[in-house]
Amino acid sequence: MRILLLLIVTAFLSCKSDSTTATRSANEDSKTEAAPNKSVQEFAKSKPTVSSAETRSTKGKVETNFDKNGIPDACDLLTQETIAKYIGIPAESIMLSDGTSPSSTLQRACFFKWDGSEIKNAGVMVQVQQNPVADDVPDYLTYMVQSLKSDGENNMTGEVIKFKDWPEFGDDGAYSTEAGKYVWRVGNDWAFMIAFNTTMKARDQQKAAKAYAKEVMERMTF
Repeated sequence: MRILLLLIVTAFLSCKSDSTTATRSANEDSKTEAAPNKSVQEFAKSKPTVSSAETRSTKGKVETNFDKNGIPDACDLLTQETIAKYIGIPAESIMLSDGTSPSSTLQRACFFKWDGSEIKNAGVMVQVQQNPVADDVPDYLTYMVQSLKSDGENNMTGEVIKFKDWPEFGDDGAYSTEAGKYVWRVGNDWAFMIAFNTTMKARDQQKAAKAYAKEVMERMTF
């Protein structure tokens, strides 16, 4: 069972840290720069999201494109204006790309990217998903978040990156400024992730993550 859970966790958190990440201080709250997240860069290569007026509908707090499983378009859960406010760039310069994995029917992601940064494919990714193994492991999302804090996650060089407790949203959460990832769950039905590929300092990244997660939760329909 543990092997199954770890394999699934790996599938959900497929984003890995850049192998060129510099060694950081053990205190993630210090004013070091957050390392660019290599796997988040991959979402920048996705094709732009194309919304169809015929498939859009209003459900709860957000007008969005819901798929057949009732999962909202992640691009509608966070606005370009909110992204821009904490990045310090014009909202109109932010482009959206669909980062949804074609192999997953219970997950949708969106990459908010912009040009002109000192790193390639700078951006922020938002991901939303349901429990992919609800029938076999109904409390899978609980294990997933707990595993990040207890076991961590391997980066591209095989180094284990531990996550800290992030009780800000939902029922449980975990974060790592080194990995640039913020994950939280709502019950065992929904899980969310915000991932950064920026050079933001740790404290600035955490501040932005809270603001982004707050808006995601406000716009999400459960």
